[in-house]
Amino acid sequence: MNVRILFVTFFCCWQFVVAQDNSDFIVVPFGSKVMLTATSEGAVSYQWYRNGAVLEGAVEEVYKADTEGDYSVISFNSDGCQSFFSQTVTIRFSERLLPPSGQKEQFFCAADSPLIADIEVTGNNIVWYDSPDEGQKLSADTLLEDGVTYYAAQTSGEEVESEERLGVTVRLDYCPDLGVNKSVDEMNPRIGQEVIFTLAVENTHWAPLQNVVISDKLPSGFDYRWHQADKGSYDISSGYWQIPHLDSWETAELNIRAEVLPQGEYRYAAWLETSEPEDTAEWNNLSTVEIEPSCLKIYNLFSPNGDGINDVFRIDCIEKYPDNTLEVFNRYGNTVFRQKGYDNTWQGESNVKNTISRNGQLPAGTYYYVLSLGNGTRSVTGWLFIMR
Repeated sequence: MNVRILFVTFFCCWQFVVAQDNSDFIVVPFGSKVMLTATSEGAVSYQWYRNGAVLEGAVEEVYKADTEGDYSVISFNSDGCQSFFSQTVTIRFSERLLPPSGQKEQFFCAADSPLIADIEVTGNNIVWYDSPDEGQKLSADTLLEDGVTYYAAQTSGEEVESEERLGVTVRLDYCPDLGVNKSVDEMNPRIGQEVIFTLAVENTHWAPLQNVVISDKLPSGFDYRWHQADKGSYDISSGYWQIPHLDSWETAELNIRAEVLPQGEYRYAAWLETSEPEDTAEWNNLSTVEIEPSCLKIYNLFSPNGDGINDVFRIDCIEKYPDNTLEVFNRYGNTVFRQKGYDNTWQGESNVKNTISRNGQLPAGTYYYVLSLGNGTRSVTGWLFIMR
């Protein structure tokens, strides 16, 4: 819309109203707005009037008038003192209409089946056409087509149309899409073992996204240790990961380390809560990973003294991993015991040559083990103590 600026100057309470501009009658094309600006020495608030009636909410220094009428304003100073009325400014519309205003290229997603009614323009009684001159009128429920230009005219109450039309070219490839992917570094961890969950959020579209919020709350089967996000901020209490900005084709990543608890929920889900603009494809907004904790438990202390109590190096559930390999080292890094398919029968003897032992029995002390389960997972390492 065309905008005219009129300055009205007046003074509060103890002085007369004075106008700096003699433009007290303004004629503008239909659909225009006139910006009226009041200045008053010592004023802290204002009140605008049209045709002598209070304009509700019009209490600022500037008022944008879009309706015909006689406008005036008063001001108030900090003591509550009221000024005289300013001079009256009369606004009238000519018969010539301006075209609507708006962006000449607008973007939509074809999957939303957008209509002409979805095109955003500013004006009164908008009528759409398929050409800049004459042409065929189009209804509000006309489906938009990619690359087509639609033409909008503004009309008055008497059905007088603006001579010019606003052309808006439509693009239907604006389909913001975020992909959420959850993974874990160990699908069958032991109870008490720490695992790392990774959440990747990818903007798979050419348009940047703002204020992305992902729900990623750690379930009850895990005890939180730490987290690291390469973008935005993560709150462990609420489980919300907030990313202020994600560029086109950009991926953000959140890592959470947690200990596997003996009981609880082991299914871990993450999903998209919100984004600006909104995501248009829901199929990749949710990702779930579920671990199955292993009953594997390794006892670090045993006493092979023949009393029938705790005589062997015991590993619970080792029978579920028949392809396992156990290797034990002394503090110098030398192998002292090795067995494929360990079956809870080792009583602290060495089965490797050139090992310091007494009658094949290893001396009391601390040793270190590497247990390969033979199922493609990472080897389990730790220490054990032999008591004599």
